[in-house]
Amino acid sequence: MKVEIEKLTKKYGRKTALKDASIIFPEGKITIILGPSGSGKTTILRLIAGLLYPTSGEVLFDNTIVTDNPANKRNVAMVFQNYPLFPHMTVVENLRFPLESKKKGKLFRVNVYSEEEIEKKVDDISSLLHIEEHREKYPSQLSGGEKQRVAIGRELVREPDVFLFDEPLSNVDARLRYEMRMWIRKLHELLNKTMIYVTHDQSEAMALGDMIVLLEDGKIVQVGSPDELYYDPNSKFVAQFIGNYPMNFLSFIVEKNKCKLTVDMKEVLSEKVFKYIRSKGIEKGTLGFRAEIIREFDPRKPIDKDMFKLECKVEDVEKVLDQQILTLNYLGEQIFYVTKTRKRFSKKDSIAIIVRSDDIYIFDEKHRRV
Repeated sequence: MKVEIEKLTKKYGRKTALKDASIIFPEGKITIILGPSGSGKTTILRLIAGLLYPTSGEVLFDNTIVTDNPANKRNVAMVFQNYPLFPHMTVVENLRFPLESKKKGKLFRVNVYSEEEIEKKVDDISSLLHIEEHREKYPSQLSGGEKQRVAIGRELVREPDVFLFDEPLSNVDARLRYEMRMWIRKLHELLNKTMIYVTHDQSEAMALGDMIVLLEDGKIVQVGSPDELYYDPNSKFVAQFIGNYPMNFLSFIVEKNKCKLTVDMKEVLSEKVFKYIRSKGIEKGTLGFRAEIIREFDPRKPIDKDMFKLECKVEDVEKVLDQQILTLNYLGEQIFYVTKTRKRFSKKDSIAIIVRSDDIYIFDEKHRRV
């Protein structure tokens, strides 16, 4: 099922949680809604589910407006981060509950599903989610990952048209989070259902999403594939938010036909960078470069004209497996540098780094990518 929102706005008094959001969530894909806390991610999810009603705008399922439809009329499944299972019911009883509670008829209410149908559906779901051995256990006897699988199974057994995930992995440890991500991808391949997944973890978004919708302060700032947001950010916010490590930023100014870093007014950037900035009519702004593309200067190798060198001091060193994450100080500006070299660094060490012009991102005074 294709899900679409058109100019969706949600206000709480004077506070605007979501403003004029329009997006098409493609059928059969995993779309990630990503952003920092308070950006409006869960608001979009709840508006799609029917748990909230918008101040203005529309929600459409397969081009049919469902904005005023209550949640129980939308056939969507919503999975939360806190495993809302009935603690007094076993796993199998939790799985059976949505089917047993579905009735038809106005005067004499009867079950929609027969006992045989319920048993078959529960058996199929238990097998699919690999929770057969936990059928007679209570939620208190399950691990976090097992609880989340049961919670997903309880929604899956209803055969929903759309799956909505509200940060479902935020309560599990790092290793289990990786396993659950892999499991959700496999589940999506099996079901081929439209999934909309909310998270504030950009690593999770990059790993899971076919498409990412990035929010800031209730507004959609960029939509695209994980690669598009990483390699082609449209603003300084996107460039800084997407990536395992923060992007490095240095201010520049164009002066006397040269482009200089404002931190010292001495470091002259390459002619290639200057010509590009001048062609855009920019007098000052910010250049950005990722921690992963930095290289340490080797005095035995000459610097070509499309590189620039920065003389820095090491402020901090963090060892993560085969990587070293260095926090550098360049004339008071902080720079992150990620390297796999076996060379050991210590605080206060001097280090010269080089950056290629082709790896630079340019942003104007309003933080827009140019």
